[in-house]
Amino acid sequence: MFVFLLFFSTQMSAQETIFEEKTTGFKTEYSYGFGMHTNGFHATYRYGKYLTGFTKRVFEIEIANIKHPREIKSIYPFEEDVRGYIFGKLNSFFVLRPSIGFHKEIFPKQSIKGVSITYVIQGGPTIGLAKPVYLNIIRNESNVSRVITKERYDSKKHTTSNIYSRSSFLNGFGETKIHPGLFGKIGLHFDYGDERELIKAAEIGLFMDAFFSEIPILAFSENRQFYPNFYVSIYFGSRNVQ
Repeated sequence: MFVFLLFFSTQMSAQETIFEEKTTGFKTEYSYGFGMHTNGFHATYRYGKYLTGFTKRVFEIEIANIKHPREIKSIYPFEEDVRGYIFGKLNSFFVLRPSIGFHKEIFPKQSIKGVSITYVIQGGPTIGLAKPVYLNIIRNESNVSRVITKERYDSKKHTTSNIYSRSSFLNGFGETKIHPGLFGKIGLHFDYGDERELIKAAEIGLFMDAFFSEIPILAFSENRQFYPNFYVSIYFGSRNVQ
């Protein structure tokens, strides 16, 4: 029994050495990703620098939108082909997440038939951008039947009876407010690419945006400053030897 365990230990050590030798040729990698999370969608650029055959330092920039969980689409009921809007929505909210982290490969491809598994841990600041929502509002004038004006949503003045449709998304960018906070992510990265130089991967995990104040997304509802999310992403990219 002792001889068997010694042989098994020797073989595993040899395999790890082989894996290490096959992996250490790579120095850097980059990838692009996109996916969805509990409250919206995100897109990512990721750069990695190999520290060992199984570990790399990662720098990432991600942009995402965050929706309030109680958002419900409404439509002006008296006309067709009218753009819908979210009643009570004060701001469209986006986040920019620059982060740094470490990825460690825990199951190399050679050990599980062409799929490697890496655990992911990252963190950094999160920059929230709250852009005011503009709507097309119906105004009844004395000398004309109806006038439609573009106005920033005001929960005290605008109701479902005088909101006609959502206005252009470009309105309100000059009034965007910044909400700083902190960001953290943990996850598992599954690389299933057929070629070692190319990255084809899926990633699942959890992340948290924690802002220093509540984010005014929706009127008539409780707004939050902490946003935990489950996420799923797909990544494509390449690895470099130089």
